[in-house]
Amino acid sequence: MSEESKLKEARRLVYANENEKAKPLLLELYGSKNPAIRLDAILILITILNHLTENDKLIEIANTGIEIASSLGKEGVRILLLAKKSVFLLLMLGFLISRQRNLTLAAGVFKWIDFSLERDKKEFEAILAKRKQLEKEIKDLEVSILESLELNIGHYLRGHILAILGDFYSSKFFNNQMDLMIGGRIKSKIGNIYLIRRWNLDKYILYNKKGRKEIKEVKDKCIYFFKKAIAEFEAGNMGGDMAHACYNLAVKFKLMYNFNEAKKFLDKARSLAETNNEKIVLNQIDLFQKELFDKNRHPRNYIEELGLDLP
Repeated sequence: MSEESKLKEARRLVYANENEKAKPLLLELYGSKNPAIRLDAILILITILNHLTENDKLIEIANTGIEIASSLGKEGVRILLLAKKSVFLLLMLGFLISRQRNLTLAAGVFKWIDFSLERDKKEFEAILAKRKQLEKEIKDLEVSILESLELNIGHYLRGHILAILGDFYSSKFFNNQMDLMIGGRIKSKIGNIYLIRRWNLDKYILYNKKGRKEIKEVKDKCIYFFKKAIAEFEAGNMGGDMAHACYNLAVKFKLMYNFNEAKKFLDKARSLAETNNEKIVLNQIDLFQKELFDKNRHPRNYIEELGLDLP
């Protein structure tokens, strides 16, 4: 089978929601000598690899894609991959923040003071150094991506870059919620009581005024860029892409405990998906509908699932 045929088959499998079958084909094409084929494989891989368990691989292939897009003169694709990379780096940063907070809570102190184990102290210091480097890289990417929005790259790419920026600020929102939290275990337990979170009272228990302001600014940016993406897809008459963006914004609103807005955008996503025969997003909507009804009563603990919590 030619590489072109393998790429076509991989696309068919992804469209049929058979990502695990498509993955070996795409990873094979990732090693292609043909840069155009390799770039196409990368653009599909970044949508189907698991962002939690395969984040290092995603950063690797995003870097490769950025180099190829630059060499081929595909500036819009290069910016899109830069945006994707920024989200992957934020996820890595989130893991570091979580581990750092766990070490601090385990020590029962602030930052580096009196860790019970020298090993914990050294790990904490290593995390601080890694965070500083990572935060600078993320900030530089953010500035570069925002500046690039002035380029003439068409509705499709601009819409997807705007949607990725929405994901970027969503990740930053959740990172900031972890990082800016004040107090120890007692405040954390109170702030994580369901009814406290349900009525957004946790922000007054877990954050000071400056922290609340930072979190709100990032939250507002997340919503703003998703709405901009939806408008961009609408301007380009891209109903299917609109459906995906509306669905993703509904997910963000639900995680932010804004269930009315989540329902509004989920209904809009369903209408668009049905009109445009977007089967994958329709399946996602059906599954998400049950989660939305649950109203975050049983959120997944990704940190525990990935083994990042303390024993």
